[in-house]
Amino acid sequence: MFIFIIFNFILWVKSRHPRRTFYETTVSRYNHSPMGCVSSEPPINSWFDFEDELRKLNARLREDRKAQDKPEPDDPIFRGVGNSEWKLETTLERSYPLERCDETTSLRRYYRKIDNSTPMVETLTQRSWDQVPDFPEFDRELKEQHGYWLNTFLWQHPGIYEYLIYLRHHGFPSPLLDWTASSYVAAFFAFDTMDKNATHVSVYALLRSPTVGSDSAHLFIVGPYVKSDPRHYSQQSRFSLCVRLGEDDYHFKPHEECRPEEIYGLGGELLKFDIPASERVPALKHLDLMNINPFSLYGAEDSLVRTVARRECLFKSWDL
Repeated sequence: MFIFIIFNFILWVKSRHPRRTFYETTVSRYNHSPMGCVSSEPPINSWFDFEDELRKLNARLREDRKAQDKPEPDDPIFRGVGNSEWKLETTLERSYPLERCDETTSLRRYYRKIDNSTPMVETLTQRSWDQVPDFPEFDRELKEQHGYWLNTFLWQHPGIYEYLIYLRHHGFPSPLLDWTASSYVAAFFAFDTMDKNATHVSVYALLRSPTVGSDSAHLFIVGPYVKSDPRHYSQQSRFSLCVRLGEDDYHFKPHEECRPEEIYGLGGELLKFDIPASERVPALKHLDLMNINPFSLYGAEDSLVRTVARRECLFKSWDL
């Protein structure tokens, strides 16, 4: 009788706490903002509060490393967004329907599109992408590797990674979600692209455990050791790709739909720091003093002029 009572209690608990997606888990864990991955304690009221939270996070990570005797675990990566209401969406997700006529999530169909685009890109940029297999070769090899995690296949073809990153940097709709190894670069992107209606911007911090993924889907990080545009390194870029396994294909999976074990693993975390939009000028001025500005991150002539303009028009008084 006692065992029967315990069994029914377990069923009752499971019914009240079913397996949840990443989005649902984080919302139930914290109660601030739609994504709600973290609520700073105390709440972040200023740019300097945010810096205090970063120091606390770094101190905690150092203590965790000492306690686990793991001197070199995966470092956190960061993403800044210009409105705390915005989701973790790739440019491929956001491109439909204005810049993409098909809502497909198929890797094979997406690869066919980038393969079709390669001749024009090569011709007009005078760059060669010889290490990127054409679609028939890619399709054949992908089918041979089907059933394995996708990153195992892609690491055998670094040229594909490099081309995907090149396209992402230059505006082609991409399944790669961009991050950075620097919390301050992430904060710059949040304030630099701030939505005019935002009350807060957000900086996400992804802390991954060594074991990430499930039988059906997984997320992996690309970035530190690939050839790319110089801005890739000035921005300390990282990219995440979340995929699920289909019958004869891989399918891109929105980060918002990933379960915790798929996106950051057991023992990992996804944190979110919401900073008041009113802190934009103090934040950008402080970051500029750290040489984090449009010109240092993009290196182009238009970004130089934008940096000069911001220093003169935003950071300084207009009094004669």
